Amino acid sequence: MDSGILVTSMAIGAAIFAGLIIFWFFHSFIKRRLRTDQSVQLLNSSQRINGEEMRRHPRLQISWPAAVEIRHGSIKVRLKDISMGGAFVICRESIALNEQFRLYLEVPNQETFSLNAEVVWSNMNVPKEKVIHRGMGVRFVQNTDAARKRLEEAISGHLQEAKLAAV
Repeated sequence: MDSGILVTSMAIGAAIFAGLIIFWFFHSFIKRRLRTDQSVQLLNSSQRINGEEMRRHPRLQISWPAAVEIRHGSIKVRLKDISMGGAFVICRESIALNEQFRLYLEVPNQETFSLNAEVVWSNMNVPKEKVIHRGMGVRFVQNTDAARKRLEEAISGHLQEAKLAAV
């Protein structure tokens, strides 16, 4: 075999190999990036996986003002929905995933009370045109029995008001 053909064949093989490595790198990078965005979006839009509801408690549609107390201060927010297990917090400021904080609820016709919460998902990185309300899903964690009772009373009170308004 001619040495020129051998060198050319090796060069073509090396170029194909390098091209495959570059393709694999970009493919895995883009796939990982899309998977992260889609998981945030998926959890944001429906909280369902394989058609099954992930929440243990049904959500109640509300619009309550609240405040989030984090390391560098307090942020005014609004709760869009709530359950005994967590809430959707409309918030323009990004709070890190898994960060725990104090949430002060301003329930109509009741005294303000607080709960410990943790960020379980956020739509801060989802493109603006795909988000109706910028915010995060939080889970209530490590709360006292008294705090959980106050939450239960707030939810029950809202349900009773809604029933009376419907009559």
